[in-house]
Amino acid sequence: MKIHNVEQSGPEWHALRKGRMTGSHAQEIGNGGKGLDTYILTLMARYYSSGEEETYSNPHMDRGNELEPQARAMFELEYNETVEQVGFIEIDEHVGCSPDGLIGEDGGVEIKCHDDKKHFELAVGGSIDSKYLWQIQMNMYCTGRKWWYYVAYNPNFTKSLIVHKIEANTPIGKHEKPFESLAKGLERGKKLINEYITKYDK
Repeated sequence: MKIHNVEQSGPEWHALRKGRMTGSHAQEIGNGGKGLDTYILTLMARYYSSGEEETYSNPHMDRGNELEPQARAMFELEYNETVEQVGFIEIDEHVGCSPDGLIGEDGGVEIKCHDDKKHFELAVGGSIDSKYLWQIQMNMYCTGRKWWYYVAYNPNFTKSLIVHKIEANTPIGKHEKPFESLAKGLERGKKLINEYITKYDK
């Protein structure tokens, strides 16, 4: 495991992610199947393309990027935690992750700045989207950490900060042991990557 202290979403960060399976697609990795096939195909197309990486953005994502520093500062203050920001964690030549922050030796944090509807839903006991649970579990799987905070922040509410602590390998839906599902998915993903490399480089 190697930590790269680069700016997330910057050119170096994109270069490190190129050709690597990452936490943002952990749900596809954990579930396997056609979703993983499509993800690897897209990943390798970007790897071999000389064009600039196509990035998707929308107003909600832009808003989240703007609010994340504020959310992190509020979380540190209210929970008396120190969050270490990192750029990209390289696991091996085909796997990596970009946590929103690490805490001490055993923890980490994932920050989401949802729209009003989703934040209110969480405030009244709604469930965390499975894609974020998978992302958090992959971060723990890759880093060997024992727990992770899911932090939802929206300054439009008096209850602006919603925090859940999630333990490593906590079941997600039918997946009783997400780490095992991720391990199988990553193994299959690596096999597909190597098959594409062999075919393209012939």
